[in-house]
Amino acid sequence: MEFNQVLGRHRTFQYFLPWRPVERDKVQVVLEAGRLASRAVNTAFSKAIVANRDSLTADERDRLKTPFSGTLFDTAPVCIFWYFDMDSRRVAVQERKWPTVASGALVEIGALGPPHGWSHRYVQNVVLPEVLMPGLDAGPQRGGNADAGLAMAQGLLAAYDEGLAACLAPFDEAGAREVLHVPDTWEPVMAMFLGYPADSWQAAGQEPRMPFEAMCFEGNAANPFVRDVAVEESMRAAGLIQRSAPLPWRQQEVRAVSRMLGLTQDE
Repeated sequence: MEFNQVLGRHRTFQYFLPWRPVERDKVQVVLEAGRLASRAVNTAFSKAIVANRDSLTADERDRLKTPFSGTLFDTAPVCIFWYFDMDSRRVAVQERKWPTVASGALVEIGALGPPHGWSHRYVQNVVLPEVLMPGLDAGPQRGGNADAGLAMAQGLLAAYDEGLAACLAPFDEAGAREVLHVPDTWEPVMAMFLGYPADSWQAAGQEPRMPFEAMCFEGNAANPFVRDVAVEESMRAAGLIQRSAPLPWRQQEVRAVSRMLGLTQDE
């Protein structure tokens, strides 16, 4: 699929075909996309746990649910639990085992080079003592991590490219620690539900957003970035911007899909 179409296909898909399994190779592609995402100092901040719905008992699924994700755990064939490893910086600094900045490997292979001030001496004398080591004595710190979120987002786009529907929703942290044996140093980011859609690919339509000029600025925060209509039209033609919600048939589609899946249809 073309990149613009992958971006444009994004929806909050909530209706999956529970009887159609997701191929293992497609799940691997999603994980690989996350593994290759950009990350600071090349440290593996993101972690992912794959759980197949049919490998979890009803009680285990109940312990993972939140008010936002109850039905998703019961219908989506696959759920990937994305985490931020709060201990990854300490491990990278102390073990220096993997090709991280702390290990010197990125300087060695030329990914970080002299024109930007990088050298083995700079890593040892500046980066380690002034950037990576301060705060390690305080232990793992909660608060999320942009790199872990980026890995999850890249996996999400890979799922769409593989022809899968996907949805992000929170999960119960305490329940996941018990059911999935999650280390205490892993902070939850989000659960990614994967499957084949029970509704159409248009779903509810492209979800509405704030006006472009209310979110994007140029030069300073008081100066909106003026949207070029010609560029907007070219993005529509490429599939990045698609038909916006609401779609006139959506309510009928939801009722039909709900009947098919045996879901409640309370308003």
